[in-house]
Amino acid sequence: MKLIRLFSLAILALSLGMGSCSGEDGTNGTDGKDGTDGTDGAVGKDGKDGVGFDELTKYGNVTLTLTGTRPDDIAFEDSADFKFTAVEGEEFSEHNSVEITEDGEDLRYQFNIIRFISAPDDVYQETIVRFSINATNLGEENEDIVSASLSIFDYPVVGNDNKYFVIDDTYEQDGTGIQEFEFSDLNFDSETNNLSFSYNIVVDGDFNDSNNSLEISGSSSLTLLEAIVND
Repeated sequence: MKLIRLFSLAILALSLGMGSCSGEDGTNGTDGKDGTDGTDGAVGKDGKDGVGFDELTKYGNVTLTLTGTRPDDIAFEDSADFKFTAVEGEEFSEHNSVEITEDGEDLRYQFNIIRFISAPDDVYQETIVRFSINATNLGEENEDIVSASLSIFDYPVVGNDNKYFVIDDTYEQDGTGIQEFEFSDLNFDSETNNLSFSYNIVVDGDFNDSNNSLEISGSSSLTLLEAIVND
């Protein structure tokens, strides 16, 4: 009977949870330290020019600086380097050529120059400067620039305030509204066909897209091509 009584008490203790051995939860551990930053990777190599880049820029460049006042009467100065040319043979005569002819006792030079601000493209790239210069007896005492013109096509002047206007004009040496149209340091080497010059043009506001007096200046160093003419 005593054994039965002890067994009953044990069963009662288990039913009351007195026999549970689960402890309380421990406290959370401290956070680990942040890892150190990794070292920077090596600097990448410069990329190579795209295929055909050298061909598009090997004939020289024309620099352009515009100084004046915007249509909203804010002063500005803007500069660019036009150094790309077409390479198609049918374009050379208008884009990058010199024609030398005898005119009586005079030696006449016709220069046709076009330079793009970026790689030329039939659809997307039409921003250019174009010079047409007709001169006689270069390098002689009777040197004369018979006629000259500068065209600036589709050139955006973008301000620091993210506002812009577009220059799309042609300026003739003796044209209306031209206050000044000067060439300096004009030099042509007939052996290398290298032409270099500086220029400065001032145009009245009524005759340019800024609607204010505009000064246009720059320089060039060009290698022009001469067509072989069959006799």
